[in-house]
Amino acid sequence: MRAATMPLVSVLIPAFNAQQTIAESLRSAQRQTYADLEIIVVDDGSTDDTPKIVSRFGEQDPRIVLIRQANAGVAVARNTALANSEGSLIAPLDADDLWHPQKIERQVANLHHAPDDVGLDYCWFVDIDVDSVVTRCYANRLEGDVYHPLILDNFIGNSSVPLIRRALLEQIGGWEPGLRAANAQGCEDWLLYLQIAERARVVLSPAFLVGYRQLPQAMSRNVHQMTRSYEMTMSYARARRPDIPQELFARSRRDFDRYISGMCKDATHRTTTIRHVLASISRRSLNGPHNFSLLRELARRLRRTPHAASHLGIGAGAGAHGYPFSAIEADLRCPICDPGD
Repeated sequence: MRAATMPLVSVLIPAFNAQQTIAESLRSAQRQTYADLEIIVVDDGSTDDTPKIVSRFGEQDPRIVLIRQANAGVAVARNTALANSEGSLIAPLDADDLWHPQKIERQVANLHHAPDDVGLDYCWFVDIDVDSVVTRCYANRLEGDVYHPLILDNFIGNSSVPLIRRALLEQIGGWEPGLRAANAQGCEDWLLYLQIAERARVVLSPAFLVGYRQLPQAMSRNVHQMTRSYEMTMSYARARRPDIPQELFARSRRDFDRYISGMCKDATHRTTTIRHVLASISRRSLNGPHNFSLLRELARRLRRTPHAASHLGIGAGAGAHGYPFSAIEADLRCPICDPGD
């Protein structure tokens, strides 16, 4: 019998050709201190050993369920997992990301004490590399009605961060598959968070509980596809909220161009880097400090060698940087990245 204060949490994992990372991601879900979980993996038409690996885990842990489908994209895979889940709380997890053992426990407790108009809890996260080593930390303190801040930036960060009330997700209809149909995958999470923010408030569990893996072949590295996805997401927001000043959308586009330029870190993407930095400048041509900052950042990126952002070194002042994700404390304060109070 499940206690009333212990809701079932459904972990939804879409997986496509994830044989290199799926085992580590599953173990991070299994090791949660909050044990009342079901873990639903939807294999989205993998051609590698992903389903075999998941099946082996399922043989040892009855909480893990494998569902297989023809390749249909990440939104459809998540929606398939949602339709086959039973939890009143939904925790998406990508097949290459990692969770701190206390991730779900902390977020369930935070949502439990939140008002009824709160629909989502998010936490802080760190970037990790192919070896699960921390390269950067992300922390902010936005809560409440966050629709305007979400126009400017997807500060929630990635799909493995939130814990969401099931009723709200079902009201929205889950993740939007239309972006993939338009060859515009990449901002499904951002779009979902905007849809949630239309209907509910957001709370924060202020701890580093997610390792967000950065790989060269990741979908977010397809800058042309990501740009289309961003444009469709902002078109949705404009249509839904015509009261929002256009300057907010203009600021969002400048920041997005800057973000995209940061995705192009190797020599093969230098043209794209330059184009997006110059686009950001052209949208704010009279702002000298903004433009000087962008040009200085551009020069640094063009000098950077591949992987220079990784393994920044273990030592005093480095915070979490250079450590395996499994070694960091959830309540760490990184002197490099944490903005403080």
